[in-house]
Amino acid sequence: MEFLTDTDLKGSISTKVLTSLRGADDVNLNEAEQLAISELATLRGRFDIDSELKQAGTSRSPEMVRMMVAITVYYLYNTVIDDEIPERISDNYSKEIKDIRAIASGKMYSTIKALTAADGTSKSKFRSGGDAPRDNHIF
Repeated sequence: MEFLTDTDLKGSISTKVLTSLRGADDVNLNEAEQLAISELATLRGRFDIDSELKQAGTSRSPEMVRMMVAITVYYLYNTVIDDEIPERISDNYSKEIKDIRAIASGKMYSTIKALTAADGTSKSKFRSGGDAPRDNHIF
């Protein structure tokens, strides 16, 4: 695996299940992590995902680790029949995908390092405010 470690996965999947799902030479596990990385594609326009994925140890973003673990475990479970996938794994995956879409659209704040424009400002704009309030006056 490039970004995650076995220790990261420990809270989401038991060692016994991980051993049975990871495949020969970790083929299934590496493929699941690559699929999880591909889910982050919508964030690449605003956030420095490549830089985040190169981090190791405690310098990694906890938010990025959480997202990657949930998505990787979900894709790892896709190697078995649907009846054997725990509901919490599917729920965690759905939540993380929803969060990624919200972050990408600017509706949710993120601690992931934002890309910077040539003038030094952040390319990631957090949405706030809205339309001007309506009034019901005729004139």
